[in-house]
Amino acid sequence: MTAGTVKGRIEYVQGKGLMTTNTRKRTHAVTEQAIAERRETIVAHAAVIISKAGVDGCSFGAVADATGFSIGMIQHYFRTREKLVHATVEFRTLASVQEWQGLYSEGTNAVERLHDLLTFAVEGEATFEDAWGFWVEVYSAAHKDEKIRKHVANTLLAWRGIFEQTLEEAMSEELIRPFHDADALATLLLALIDGLAIQTLNGIYDHSPQTMIKTLQRFAAHEFGIDVTDFVEQKRSTVPSHLS
Repeated sequence: MTAGTVKGRIEYVQGKGLMTTNTRKRTHAVTEQAIAERRETIVAHAAVIISKAGVDGCSFGAVADATGFSIGMIQHYFRTREKLVHATVEFRTLASVQEWQGLYSEGTNAVERLHDLLTFAVEGEATFEDAWGFWVEVYSAAHKDEKIRKHVANTLLAWRGIFEQTLEEAMSEELIRPFHDADALATLLLALIDGLAIQTLNGIYDHSPQTMIKTLQRFAAHEFGIDVTDFVEQKRSTVPSHLS
């Protein structure tokens, strides 16, 4: 599964929202590609449901209403609700890692990549509410579900690894002059991202996604030992239009 394919599916679902279709689709998948596409459509809609209604709200009925597929068809592909939830978490975590890796490969220098990573930590291909609504619900479910917990842990390790690598490159190229080493600085940045995201998602302190981005950028520039204004005002063509 390519990053472009995953992003396209997610964007389609978010653009349409949770659609209710009264007529169930009863077409039959006859090729491996058709089966894969149908499964991907189901888990993409399930991810949106989780972001809005939580893991407990991700039922076969809710997904059937969102996709227009029959409950029987969804059960055919995933058997149990637990397997559907696990497949959805795997789908979204894979998409996130691919998106972050894409950002890393697109930057012209390490500071630019750090700027993009901080921006996309708030909103990337998904809106803030969809992305962080999903993550907060999955974080909560991970406490009681070992399989979800492993997916989350692996994803966070990948996320941290990209940050650490980029920080180390920026330091070796003398583009930043932080007081902390890359490991400690990554810990600070990721902790701040998670904390601000929870506050923003719940409307605490009247934070908005844009406020969160600016706060992250100002904090990071200060910790990097670089000019705050220059770092905050950096813009890239890869930034989604709803953030520019």
